[in-house]
Amino acid sequence: MKPLRPFPFPLNIGTDICQISRIYRILDSPRAIRFVNRILAPQELARNDARLRVLKRTSDARSGLKSSSSEITTPGAQLAHESLAARDPELWNCAAFLAGRFAAKEAAIKAHSFRRLSLHDVIIERRAVEGERLGSGPPIARIKSAELKAEFDDSAMISISHDGDYATAVCLGYDTTVDGSGGDNRR
Repeated sequence: MKPLRPFPFPLNIGTDICQISRIYRILDSPRAIRFVNRILAPQELARNDARLRVLKRTSDARSGLKSSSSEITTPGAQLAHESLAARDPELWNCAAFLAGRFAAKEAAIKAHSFRRLSLHDVIIERRAVEGERLGSGPPIARIKSAELKAEFDDSAMISISHDGDYATAVCLGYDTTVDGSGGDNRR
């Protein structure tokens, strides 16, 4: 077999997929707030995204009541996610948002495998775009700098997509340990 020529650019790709109904069931349980705090960094929580406001309502309504999401979802049910979405559209939108964020953060961690990143080291933001744009704008991942005194955080390109019961994300990241000539600068 011929020797393998290294990829000539210092780029890494990460991808992840997350089932929205799985996140929905977590959000419809007593573990909801703990889960959200584990996924979103304090900077993301501080934005008070409107899609997360439903969690306050569900935690207040739940006080002492048992979750009923298991009544609708049975193993093998093909359209269970549609039943969940119809049952509580606000909570479904929150679950879809968090599933997308979770997938994006996992994809960013995979694209930056040369670093030991946690979910809180990756912050999903909206890229500043001039003029008209669709939706809330294209996302970008802010990767917290490894050095505390660093002047800048790193950024990575992110694409998040939702379809049916799944959210998926792809991340294109820059690998600072590769010199771009195909050689490896790892220490």
